[in-house]
Amino acid sequence: MNPQCARCGKIVYPTEKVRCLDKNWHKGCFHCEVCRMTLNMKNYKGYDKKPYCSAHYPKTSFTTVTDTPENLRLKQQSELQIVRPRLKTFTL
Repeated sequence: MNPQCARCGKIVYPTEKVRCLDKNWHKGCFHCEVCRMTLNMKNYKGYDKKPYCSAHYPKTSFTTVTDTPENLRLKQQSELQIVRPRLKTFTL
């Protein structure tokens, strides 16, 4: 039995089948999710089981952990140093 295309749901025959991202696709249905540029096995990038071109591949951004106990302590310490007025010493 021939599988169904992941994009259009129609039957994919062996001569037009692209097997990628654990799915079967027609050659014409294997295109970028954003710009619909036709992709092949050499130029696609998969993200979340969907094909993308290089230009539209979702960028993963890294987050920073700013509220760790050590970072909060350092922030409070630096604020205390800024706020605290410097005492002048006089010699008599």
